[in-house]
Amino acid sequence: MNQFFKSFFGNLRSRLSRYWNQLRLLLSPTWWRLQGFSKLRSFFTSLFNVKPRDKKDYYTIWRWMVSKRLAFALTVGIGVCALFYILVLSPISPQGLSTGSDAVPIYKYNSIPLRFAKGDVRIQARKGYIAYVGSVEKGMVKGQGKLYSEGGDLIYEGEFDQNMFNGVGRLYYPTNELKYEGEFADNLYQGQGRQYRAAGSLEYRGEFLQGMRNGQGQLINASGVQIFSGTFQMDNILYTQLIGKSTAEIAQMYTGSQNVYFHFSEYCVEMREIGAVYSVDSDQNTLEAEWIVKNVIVLADEITVGSEKLNEINQLSAFFGAPDYFGEAWVNLTEAVAVNLLEGYPELSKVEMRRTSTFDNVFDVNYYDWDYSLYIFAYKMDGLMYTFYCTAANSQSFFMYSITTD
Repeated sequence: MNQFFKSFFGNLRSRLSRYWNQLRLLLSPTWWRLQGFSKLRSFFTSLFNVKPRDKKDYYTIWRWMVSKRLAFALTVGIGVCALFYILVLSPISPQGLSTGSDAVPIYKYNSIPLRFAKGDVRIQARKGYIAYVGSVEKGMVKGQGKLYSEGGDLIYEGEFDQNMFNGVGRLYYPTNELKYEGEFADNLYQGQGRQYRAAGSLEYRGEFLQGMRNGQGQLINASGVQIFSGTFQMDNILYTQLIGKSTAEIAQMYTGSQNVYFHFSEYCVEMREIGAVYSVDSDQNTLEAEWIVKNVIVLADEITVGSEKLNEINQLSAFFGAPDYFGEAWVNLTEAVAVNLLEGYPELSKVEMRRTSTFDNVFDVNYYDWDYSLYIFAYKMDGLMYTFYCTAANSQSFFMYSITTD
């Protein structure tokens, strides 16, 4: 009996194995690919088999006899080439599939002929809209052109090179308002330019480097009034340039709204529109009888030093080295005014202050809270003292900083 079952299952396994192998073969992509190639080879072999067999296998054209199979093969070949040219190689004209002498050809962004095109073209993006209208050379966007969004809004117009903004051009907000006009290098603002707010008003004019305000420039407020002229670094005003300047020189640099505060021998000037306060000592004596600025407080939680932007205490210590002092310190008049100008810090209380106005924008501070204290970290570098103000001893962030002559 056991021998019977062994024989039965052995035959069954053998048959099932044969069917399984056939099923695997039918499911194999390689098998189907080989079958397809075999059929195509047989088709083209028979198609181009032009050996004469009968007069009926030929077309008579004047004195010439042309094989019907050869004629059919040539027709198919010409049709395939034409279809390939239309769908892949040929640009699409605004008038249709044929390009007139005055028409600007349209190329798909990845079409082969675009690599050899020169002159004015239109380039179709992957999604089908016209993304670029302008000049190309050797397959690259080069020369004057315009770049459009999918919605048809103008993104950029001006000079291109190597498929990037290079040269003079104009960049736009998605609302079609002008964002920037001036010089570009590899898609970044570089050189002389003018930067605009989203509402349309001019915000800055001057020098740029790698997409940022860098060098000489001017700030303009939303009312169109110039408020500052000086040096910028990595998009920020270089506040160290104010140190050592006379009040008359700073008055030429900062022309925005300002308030003056004095308390006995302490004097400070609020420059709200550039987020800073500077102080002078009334006991200074100079040949020109001008006061020299020795301290500037910047109302910012980030500082640009060299090519670095720092916003945490551990970053400051890594850059400057160990602090020369850290701990609590009582505020002076300039620090008190700066704290009261800050907004957005609910954990920071205002400094109690009583003042009277002697003239427009000039305030005699009769009293301020001398016992108000802040936690500070102070560092020395290049003859200057940098002081960073924190809300607590364990805080890693700061809310303002000062620069003082050492």
